Amino acid sequence: MPDTQKLDDLFWWMLDGARPSADAREIVSGICEGLVAAGVPVERFALFIYTLHPNLRGRRFRWLKGEGVDQSDADMTAFDGAEYQDNPLPTVLRTGKSLRRKLCDPDCPDDFLILQQFREEGVSDYLVQPLFFTTGETHLVSWATKADGGFEDGMIAALEKIRLPLARLTETYMLRLNAANLLSAYVGRDSGNRILSGRVHRGDIEEISACVVFADLIAFTRFSNDATAAEVLARLNLFYDCLVPPIVERGGEILKFMGDGLLAIFPIAGEIDERTACVQALEALSAASGGGSEPVFSEKVPPFRAAVHIGPLQYGNIGASDRLDFTAIGPTVNLAARLLASAVLVDGQTVISEQVAELAGVPKDGAPSFELKGFEGSQVIVPVRTMPKS
Repeated sequence: MPDTQKLDDLFWWMLDGARPSADAREIVSGICEGLVAAGVPVERFALFIYTLHPNLRGRRFRWLKGEGVDQSDADMTAFDGAEYQDNPLPTVLRTGKSLRRKLCDPDCPDDFLILQQFREEGVSDYLVQPLFFTTGETHLVSWATKADGGFEDGMIAALEKIRLPLARLTETYMLRLNAANLLSAYVGRDSGNRILSGRVHRGDIEEISACVVFADLIAFTRFSNDATAAEVLARLNLFYDCLVPPIVERGGEILKFMGDGLLAIFPIAGEIDERTACVQALEALSAASGGGSEPVFSEKVPPFRAAVHIGPLQYGNIGASDRLDFTAIGPTVNLAARLLASAVLVDGQTVISEQVAELAGVPKDGAPSFELKGFEGSQVIVPVRTMPKS
């Protein structure tokens, strides 16, 4: 029989928020190891939560005795195949009732594909439980053992007891995970983290230095006037699919989508100096346009133009009292926007400021100068013909 005192201690630790553990994997490990210490011979634990994410359907935490915890994410197609459908999970989700398969029992039905795998691994008992959230949603947890005779009745009662605080812990984790996912998707990774950490007040702004990138589609107005809504949407999504990944992969932060354009920054901080930020920005634009030193457009890469400038800017919350935008403002951002509008003057796909050219080692001999609205004096506009390398 399980140790009642140790089970009570585990129950109250979970109910109290599993303090001071902050990492979900530490909490999972603490629960499973606590059960084993209390005499519940868990060999395998899996927690399944369904998340709000543009590209992911859910997340799984798995604990294996002697191996620890691993975490994996399921994409949008993960639950469409026979392997998922021929599994106890959809049944428990649909019925809202626990499902147990005592594999060591000769009369145990062999009605799910995964049961054969468990038999081969020596699993003697398998239990899937629903986790009910206060929102009405249902998520899942499963337990398996290799103990002779499977789980005893007292062990099943112990797993049922801790299912309740486990549901509360999981819901708390999922709410924060969903918030982080959605903020990252809609305002950017760094901006989302800052918002979650408490940067939520209007005027809560800091000055940072960054390389600023503006980009938009060429001749998009003419195209959108003649194309169908579906064609316009497809081109916009293709443009962002080409541009966003290389920016993010090189440390950039997408701050805003503006119709057929975007605003991104490459912050200068830590090991990222001014030159590195400039080179990473230009490498990202090169990768987006086809990866070569001379951009070659095709049906897979919609023609776009871009402008890059560097300098200090104000980064934070701006807007009305109850509708805010986390963005960047200041002369550096304004000049980058003017450079983009002036790209047509130099027949350039990517144009950069004189400061960026000097930092990134881009030749600027013969680059023209123009007066840009709102700025005193002439501004050098450097068309980029060959992308620098880091």
